[in-house]
Amino acid sequence: MRTIHAVFQNDGEWFIARCLDFPVTTQGKTLAAAKENLQEAVELYLETWGVTKTSKPSKEVYLTSMEVAA
Repeated sequence: MRTIHAVFQNDGEWFIARCLDFPVTTQGKTLAAAKENLQEAVELYLETWGVTKTSKPSKEVYLTSMEVAA
């Protein structure tokens, strides 16, 4: 077992799930479905591509909001 970091965002219709440790993104109609789909997608990614020395999970993740000029 390994711990991954993820962020979930609701776009009004779907929950978008992004893994912060591997290049994996998925979605689900509910938060629970998005979590389940992300777990499955990351497991498939690891089965397909494996884990290299450069694919270490982050020790800590900080999530914040920032304002930018648009």
